[in-house]
Amino acid sequence: MKIRFCLILSLLFIIGLSSCASVPASGEGAAPAVQDSHKEKKQNPKKLLFEDWKYKGFGQALPVWFEAAYNDDEEKLAKALPQLAGHKLLVIRGEGVNSDQADKVLKIKEEEIPSDYILYDSSWALFRKEKSGTYIAIAVFYN
Repeated sequence: MKIRFCLILSLLFIIGLSSCASVPASGEGAAPAVQDSHKEKKQNPKKLLFEDWKYKGFGQALPVWFEAAYNDDEEKLAKALPQLAGHKLLVIRGEGVNSDQADKVLKIKEEEIPSDYILYDSSWALFRKEKSGTYIAIAVFYN
């Protein structure tokens, strides 16, 4: 009986110690996903152009080229993609009520692209609106 009591007591002690693990501060030693979510909460939500995007849940930032491509700003797009300097860029877009629908519309439009263009990257994001949002999928091709 004493042995069982000692085993149960030591087990409770170990569980108690393991539940007291500390979490690092958001600025130092925290995972990138944790840091990103804290930065996003500090931003003014009205200033964010996009609420959600591809791989946001995995802690990745919105691609640097996405907003320039969304706004059809060729100068900013060229600055965001210096590795494609000297190439002709082609941007296509698809919209939908969810990310799957936006991607399907984008895939249909991709079939019309000439075969000499190469896909650089594609992504989707949820555009922030007053009450509801629109998902936008964008692909960048180069020649």
